[in-house]
Amino acid sequence: MNAFLEIGCEHLPSRFVKPALAQMETLAKQLLEEYRISYEKAEAFGTYRRLCLIIEGAAEKAADVQKEVKGPPAKLLKDAQGNFTPQSAGFAQKNGIKPEKLTVKETDKGPFIFADLHIKGEKTFKLLPEIFVKIITGMEFAKNMVWEESGLKWGRPIRSLIGLWGEKIVPFEVAGVKSGRNTYPITSFGRKPIRVEKADKDYYVQLLKSQPQPILALPEERREALIRGVMAEAKARGYHADLDQDLVEETVYFTEHPVAVGGDFDLKFLTLPKELITTVFKTQLKMFPVVDGRNDIQPYFIAVRDGVSANQTEVREGFKKVMSARLSDAVFFYENDKKESLDHFKNKLAERTFVEGLGTMLDKSDRTRELAMWLCDRLGAQDIKDSVTYAAGYAYADLASSVVYEFPELQGYMGGRYAELEGHPEEGRAMAQFYWPLSSNSELPETLTGALVSLAGKVDTLAGNFLIGQIPTGSEDPFALRRAAYGAVRILLEKELNVSLKELTEKALSLYTGRDGKKAEGELKNFFFQRLSLILQQRGHRSGTPEALNFWFEMPLANVETLVTALDKNRESDTFKSAAEAAKRVCNILKKAEPVSGRVDEELLQMPAEKELFAAVRKAEDTVGALSAGCQGEQDCARTLGVCGDFAVPLARFFADVMVNAEDENIRHNRLCLLTRVRAILTQGMADITKL
Repeated sequence: MNAFLEIGCEHLPSRFVKPALAQMETLAKQLLEEYRISYEKAEAFGTYRRLCLIIEGAAEKAADVQKEVKGPPAKLLKDAQGNFTPQSAGFAQKNGIKPEKLTVKETDKGPFIFADLHIKGEKTFKLLPEIFVKIITGMEFAKNMVWEESGLKWGRPIRSLIGLWGEKIVPFEVAGVKSGRNTYPITSFGRKPIRVEKADKDYYVQLLKSQPQPILALPEERREALIRGVMAEAKARGYHADLDQDLVEETVYFTEHPVAVGGDFDLKFLTLPKELITTVFKTQLKMFPVVDGRNDIQPYFIAVRDGVSANQTEVREGFKKVMSARLSDAVFFYENDKKESLDHFKNKLAERTFVEGLGTMLDKSDRTRELAMWLCDRLGAQDIKDSVTYAAGYAYADLASSVVYEFPELQGYMGGRYAELEGHPEEGRAMAQFYWPLSSNSELPETLTGALVSLAGKVDTLAGNFLIGQIPTGSEDPFALRRAAYGAVRILLEKELNVSLKELTEKALSLYTGRDGKKAEGELKNFFFQRLSLILQQRGHRSGTPEALNFWFEMPLANVETLVTALDKNRESDTFKSAAEAAKRVCNILKKAEPVSGRVDEELLQMPAEKELFAAVRKAEDTVGALSAGCQGEQDCARTLGVCGDFAVPLARFFADVMVNAEDENIRHNRLCLLTRVRAILTQGMADITKL
């Protein structure tokens, strides 16, 4: 048998819909398991006005269950006269059985009274009202509304409910709304109810499609119809549409039947920068730009309306009027900005606070420029130092411009555009990419100038926030510090910049004069490591390998990846595994011993096995020590790790033939000193192999 739930509500914001459907599905599966109802499939689908759940192949009743409930200690079963005590009688009554049915069983804490219960499963139809109510009231939204007396907090007011078990209505009530079998058409086409006769997904989907104003209940069908319609409108004009995937996804969830409406706009608007036009289209108007084969924007737009109508000409003109007004605003802001210089905008940064306690945005701009210049000196990039100085000095200037005030998404890009207008095309390109990467997998700045300026801005932001204890916790990250750290690590790693995170962090913290950065440096080290570990896994390295590295913070990240590559290749060899196990044994022995210090006295080495181990120690120390603070390549790392693996045999012989805790105190101390040097090689060099 199938069960069906539809929540009819007022217009949900598109960003709410997909998470809400995912929650419905998850809650349904959890509750069906909790209520012991078997089923074949549970699936959520729907639109911004109707959230639907279909449960297919559900059992007619919940499964029976055999349950054992632990009660009081066995001594409380009966009193001296052989009568059941109040405790045991009460325990039996609580569990719905007679006291005679109680049993005594041994546990690890002694004998206890137990009730063996056989619980019969209830009919699914009887359980569904409770399940449906829990699904609805268990859903969470980014923002909630309260609109009726029960005080239910939900994304938007609930106006109708459908609950079906086969062809029967499942009776329940939420927020003053009683369940039935009626749903309703697209808002602009009246409120005449659509009667849903049975719990069947295909039937429901086809029922809505067959209405005078068709509704596409399935997101995938809306997506297909949207893309097909938008592409057809662009093709009719001889071009193709810029099918931005975020806009496609958003449109799928703010329509019930997307219909593309194409039109044109005045050629004068093409004087605007391309990104400004597309930002107006995508963020303000939810329209798709039209581009040619070179991706140059053309004077056309493709809007999307919800539902089919005969008066498309009037609809097109309405969209065109709104679009022209928005583009006219953009022209006004852009032309006003062009009357001013970047210096004018930069000086206005003195009026803007960066973060409370960390000065103004002009202060941040100056620190970013200084850190970027230091990077040039540190990397020997003197040939681009002038470009870096300019780009870093004006990287935040566009925050004071009119266009960025109206369209924050264009920060960086507009600064780059204004730099180009002032005769600095290369610097402008770096400024346009200042905030890159915009997401975990998006592009890095293309040029070295752009990479250094972007890196400086990100690390300064991190240093300042960590200095005042503003560190992300849980899901809260208002200043996008995780993204900043992720971007900084990617730039250092993928651009193979020959500077360590420690050097960079220390320099960035030092630019906040008068503050002690030691604590912040330690916290930033951990924060960076979390991002680095994740990125290395995404690049194909094994989980857990980076945790074994000792000097990753002091090394260029390209060298760190070289180390990780070598560790990944060596850690599965038998000799390396043996050495790692032996190293753990060494560490355990030394942990139990008193603190050991002093040199190894060769005269006190009595056994051949300890002499052999000492020879291996001396041979290894020079090789391992050479790479303690860095490595030149994968072969060097592999050779050093090979030395660690070479300890497997001498250590095995040592533990087989030599008693560390000898009766003679001097010999015992000497052997502990020898193991201390072994531990240093295997755990304190470039990697701690006991962590692998």
